[in-house]
Amino acid sequence: MPSKSSSSKPRKTSDDKVVEEPASVESTKPHKAEKEKVLSLIEDKKPRTRVPRKDGGGLPPLGAKKAAPEPKKEDVPAAPAKPTLDERKAAALNLFEDDDKPKVRRRPADAGQPSALPPISLLAEDNTPKPIVPIVHAPPAEVPVPEFEVGESGEKIIHLKPPIVVKDLADKMGLKPFKIIADLIAFQVFASADKAIDIEIAEKVCEKHGFKLEREKREKGGGVHKVEEVIVEPVAQVVAEVAEDKLELRAPIITFMGHVDHGKTSLLDALRKTQVTAGEAGGITQHIGAYCIFHNGKPITFIDTPGHAAFSAMRARGANVTDIVVLIIAADDGIMPQTKEALSHAKAAGVQLMVAINKCDLPTANVLRVKSQLQDIGLAPVDWGGEIECMEVSAKSGLGLDNLLETMSLQAEVLELKADPKAAPRATVIESSMVAGKGPVATVIVGQGTLTVGQPFICGPYWGKVKALINDRGENIKEVLPGMPCEVIGFSDMPHVGDEVVVMKNERDVKKLSEERLEDIRQKKLTVPRRSTLEHLFASIEDSNKKALKVVLKCDVQGSVEAIAKCLTDIKSDKCNLDILHKEVGSINESDVLLASASDAIILGFNVKVENKALTVAKRETVQVKLYSIIYELIDQVKESMQGLLDPLTREKVLGHARVKQVFKVNKGFVGGSVVTDGIMNRKQRARVLRDGQAVYDGGFETLRRFQDEVNEVRNGLECGIKLNGFSDYEENDVIECYELEKIAQTL
Repeated sequence: MPSKSSSSKPRKTSDDKVVEEPASVESTKPHKAEKEKVLSLIEDKKPRTRVPRKDGGGLPPLGAKKAAPEPKKEDVPAAPAKPTLDERKAAALNLFEDDDKPKVRRRPADAGQPSALPPISLLAEDNTPKPIVPIVHAPPAEVPVPEFEVGESGEKIIHLKPPIVVKDLADKMGLKPFKIIADLIAFQVFASADKAIDIEIAEKVCEKHGFKLEREKREKGGGVHKVEEVIVEPVAQVVAEVAEDKLELRAPIITFMGHVDHGKTSLLDALRKTQVTAGEAGGITQHIGAYCIFHNGKPITFIDTPGHAAFSAMRARGANVTDIVVLIIAADDGIMPQTKEALSHAKAAGVQLMVAINKCDLPTANVLRVKSQLQDIGLAPVDWGGEIECMEVSAKSGLGLDNLLETMSLQAEVLELKADPKAAPRATVIESSMVAGKGPVATVIVGQGTLTVGQPFICGPYWGKVKALINDRGENIKEVLPGMPCEVIGFSDMPHVGDEVVVMKNERDVKKLSEERLEDIRQKKLTVPRRSTLEHLFASIEDSNKKALKVVLKCDVQGSVEAIAKCLTDIKSDKCNLDILHKEVGSINESDVLLASASDAIILGFNVKVENKALTVAKRETVQVKLYSIIYELIDQVKESMQGLLDPLTREKVLGHARVKQVFKVNKGFVGGSVVTDGIMNRKQRARVLRDGQAVYDGGFETLRRFQDEVNEVRNGLECGIKLNGFSDYEENDVIECYELEKIAQTL
């Protein structure tokens, strides 16, 4: 028994050694702590302290390996908890997987004998010397420096362009962004360093740190916001300011005006026939409206105006193209209403005036009577000691046509009409129409410069480019000199009579300017301007729209014209002027409406009617026409309209008093039970509550009752219930005073 135990002990010991040997070998290898833990789990045996052998110091058996030194007691780790069977299997599998992996043994670079050739990696390696890169150390943190200017009063001024970013604001003040953010949080503004803030908040932050913020203006074209280019129409050239060597004589522009059937068109036809006979002009088309003839080698431009409607339209737009007006008067009819009206237009335009007495070949012609009528209206002929040239002509017989042309040429030389042909071209539209195959076509007269084909232009709200120029003979031309008429093709839309054709530098500018003007017209149509009326004259003057009352007067007889005109001129006032633009006998026609529209005047008619065509034009132009049959009514209304300029005087008129005897409570407040002490209480007037002589309320009546009935007024001595608007604080013995406001118009 003892031998078995002794023999068994060495076996266990040898087994222990065999088991421990790989562990010792493995311990020499660099394994991780986790693998050692796995091996200790597989052993499933607690480490024992080794017992020395009894035989002591004997040699180990042949083939036995040297045993590892026994661990000290303090080095022996504590026994781990016994794992389960599944855990032991899983750990064993993991251990085998780790051990089965092939281990690659790398040979050190310097081991072995050197070969004849260097490695491929060394052959491919670039042996060029690499530049030495200096080591750059991070710069020290910069301390922000404030950027500001010192004002006159010593304040620190910071300039910043909007939008104002928090970081930029901090840099300007020399602060860290987090300090600005902290200030913003105090102002209930939450923004990061790269966010923009309002200018008002930025000013508060700057003020807190002793700075003043000013918005920096952007330079022209600078920043992200482009400065919008403003396109302006070129200004017209003033002849008096141009050097004398640049000016050249131009053709005079002459307009024939006068009464209907006095021979204006016939006289123009006679002049054309004279020139056709001379062979200097021909093929003149009637529809052009303006043409040119040559007399003694000098051109003369005529404007063919049927009546004077075109002249009125030109005056309405401020375009005075005509240099000389020839007033045509028939020798058999004398001065007629439209003759005086044409004279009024000529005087208003401020042009040179001449008189041609036509139809002198008729047996009923009375030239002396015509000259006497001219003397009566202030046009004294030259042969009577005046300044008005009077020529006797006949369109049918050709009497005096040469004298007429000679006088007009002489008058043009006296006026010394000159223009600069090299200036920026400008022309005035005389007539416009829509022609099939050509589009919008306008007859113009060049005022300055030389109009040529291909020039871009602006005409009123429309733009265009000169595609073709046609003269009065129907021929295509390349250029038109000052004072000469022509037909222009190339408008974007049909222009208005009286508008100016202004040549500009490029087509882009004229298109943009046209768009701006069309937009302005559209805005004005949305808010139609109000014309002057007698009822709203005070309001218009208060708005600085009118400074005077302008009147066009038409009566049935000449006596009424003189009487009414004298009464109107006798109205004197330092605060309102009365201007009579035109006074004449006859019905109100289209010309009167055009004259009133051009001058923004009112038409007064006395015992006359309005023509149908004039009524249509008046509605279109929103011109007010007033008709009267009593002269005093007309004068009074004009006086009232002039007095409307003055602020009316307001005066109180006391109607009566009532004393409060008792206060009653009703559903909607309180009512003062009162008795009328004097006068009356009128519910439509105003009331004032007096308490101890002081007014405590001023307003209107809400209810006025007698018993249960609502009444308009209560007379003296009667009792009533009074309830005022918005007042319920009645007290006994309050006095309710009823009064009315009288407005008294001031006198002129």
